[in-house]
Formats: sequence, structure tokens, C-alpha cells
Amino acid sequence: MRKSAGSVKVAETALFVSTFQAKKGFERMLQYELQRMVNSTRRERECLFCDLYRLSQDPTVFTIHSVWKSRDNWLSHSGWKNHPAACLLEQCLLEPVSVVAMDEVPEAA
Repeated sequence: MRKSAGSVKVAETALFVSTFQAKKGFERMLQYELQRMVNSTRRERECLFCDLYRLSQDPTVFTIHSVWKSRDNWLSHSGWKNHPAACLLEQCLLEPVSVVAMDEVPEAA
């Protein structure tokens, strides 16, 4: 949790890195569905930013980096599982989505 110079509490943000791997032949469909999901997520008030990336060495692997106002905001949505734009993801995925919560490393005092 960050504090300003006046020791006033600042809201904790939460970063999530979600990895998706497409089945062979489903790369374009997965990319399309993930982009729909990212576009929808960006419109959510609790989401500070959300971006889609593809792994340079493996075009079947995508990641979404999303930053939320708090960890609870993300958890209240059940992650991507219940996202309205995620309707075709299951058909495209080689394996379940991997989600990692990241914490900011505080600056040295």
C-alpha cells in the first residue's frame, strides 16, 4: 500500500497478469475474443488499464495485463471466468487460464 509524504493512505491497486494459450489453429479466434474482452474490461470503472500482448517466441500465447483499483474489484468479478466477452474462450484454449497477482515492490527508504 502506498502512502504519500503526509502519511495519508492511498488506495491499493492490484496488477494481474493472465496467460492464455490457444489450441493449434485457434490463434486468430483467441486473439479476437481476448481483444473483445480487453475492450469491454477497459470500460469498467474499477479497471485502471488493461492491455493485450502476444509472446514473441510463441504466437499461441497471449497475456492480458490489467490494473484494478483494488484486489477486491478483480475478485468480485471472479476474474475472467464470468466476463461477458469470454463466451468463446473455452473452445480456443489449450489449457486453463493462468492468472498471477503481482505486488508492487516498494521503493527503498
